[in-house]
Amino acid sequence: MNAPSTPDLWRKVLVPTDFSECASTAVHAAAAMHRKTGVEVLLLHVTEPAYQGLRVQTSDLHAQMKAEAEKSLAKLVTEAFGKGATICTLVQDGRPAEVICQTADEAKVDAILMPTHGHSGLKHALLGSVTEKVVRHAPCSVLVVR
Repeated sequence: MNAPSTPDLWRKVLVPTDFSECASTAVHAAAAMHRKTGVEVLLLHVTEPAYQGLRVQTSDLHAQMKAEAEKSLAKLVTEAFGKGATICTLVQDGRPAEVICQTADEAKVDAILMPTHGHSGLKHALLGSVTEKVVRHAPCSVLVVR
């Protein structure tokens, strides 16, 4: 049986963010890890894909949303990690849990560091939980930050 890796052994972590206050907690935890251990950090934001239907075309709106997400990630890097920090950022389209797990696999990260909104009961049942899905399907360790 393989021993689970500990945070001290992590060389690369993925930090998904939706720019919420909860997600900020995980980003700042990753920034602290980065300062302390030099761990490589990949910040990820997932957007809804553009829709090309018979009556609705959202590609222009989607391009604008993606550009805004890229700006927000750059601002977040400066705020959390400091000026001059070399943090990789990525904006991907798709369903958040699937994209997070796929990105973790493709980027060969040692762990995913992500927040939980802490919903329970009916709200959890209706909204689902991206964090819960990632914990179940991730190809690596997942550290959940409250």
